[in-house]
Amino acid sequence: MSMLTLCIGFPTQSKTALAQQRANASDALLVRADDELIPRECTEALQAGRPVVVDAPHRLPKHRKLYLDLARRHNYRTEALFWNVSLEQAIPDSTLSKRALQKYQRHLQVPTTVEDFDHFEVLTTEPVQAAAQAFFQEQEGRLINNPTELIRDLEREGSLQAWLPELHAAIPVDQHNPHHRFTVYEHIMKATAVIGGTSLKYVWTMLLHDIGKAYPGIKQFTGSFKQDHGKWRKKDFVLIENGADIREGRDSGDFYVVQGAKVPRELINSDLNGHFYQHENIGAQMAFRVLTRLGYPHDFAREVMTLVQFHMLLPYETETADLGELRKFYERVGPYAADLLLVRLADSRGK
Repeated sequence: MSMLTLCIGFPTQSKTALAQQRANASDALLVRADDELIPRECTEALQAGRPVVVDAPHRLPKHRKLYLDLARRHNYRTEALFWNVSLEQAIPDSTLSKRALQKYQRHLQVPTTVEDFDHFEVLTTEPVQAAAQAFFQEQEGRLINNPTELIRDLEREGSLQAWLPELHAAIPVDQHNPHHRFTVYEHIMKATAVIGGTSLKYVWTMLLHDIGKAYPGIKQFTGSFKQDHGKWRKKDFVLIENGADIREGRDSGDFYVVQGAKVPRELINSDLNGHFYQHENIGAQMAFRVLTRLGYPHDFAREVMTLVQFHMLLPYETETADLGELRKFYERVGPYAADLLLVRLADSRGK
């Protein structure tokens, strides 16, 4: 049976080289495409029964589903290869601008087994830190039963910054949101404490579920114009670039800075609450690399990555949620639904 391969990840020379290597190995047609349309040459190759490797952004499940559906119609096997590298690695390896790569990173939803690929692999260049690997192997029982105690010990000793800089970065991050009383780090600690004594998978899921909130540039303060002003129209949605400075007392707040321009505060509706849109996307990408660095098997890292990606999907008011909304949730997460109920419980109690 012929194979359709999707190469997913930052549009870099390394990913293209991976796609070329895969195509050469099976005498497959290599197709480069965008996310919206399947190239005619891909459809024709499948009709002819030829193996195909597609090098495209594949940011969302709906984009990947186009190819999966086509493959099933032609009785093809399918595989996903997710090239998971950091933005810092991608920038010198891509012809796209940093801004374009940041946008891609923010919107990429990692592939999961729920999408029903016949083969699914995550590839990364993240090196294993031997000392960290040995520590977490030796301290696994303590990590499961008293995770916050262990992490706070690492914080005091300085090892947290060396081994888990993504979690360490969350320490000073104020959420600036009435629904979250604690900093990102303290919320993570309290949510992880709820899950203590369960399993290694749940502990690492809670330790990593919100690390995307500490990623540079992910926190945003938003608003909308009350009336036309300059190049903006009434109700235009905008980012308030000095929102954190206002909330933390470094700016009087008489003006909002929008696209580098000062706009009188009274012209914009905003509650100046912090928002972390798509933090689960970036967090999932990071989680796999973190666990690889700590020496965990890729299958385990992939499970945690999936739960981090899905942790925002469960409706918050399940008792009053629309039946269609709940059905959509179960369709999106498949066998992870029960795991996500426990994750949400811990997440909510950690607020």
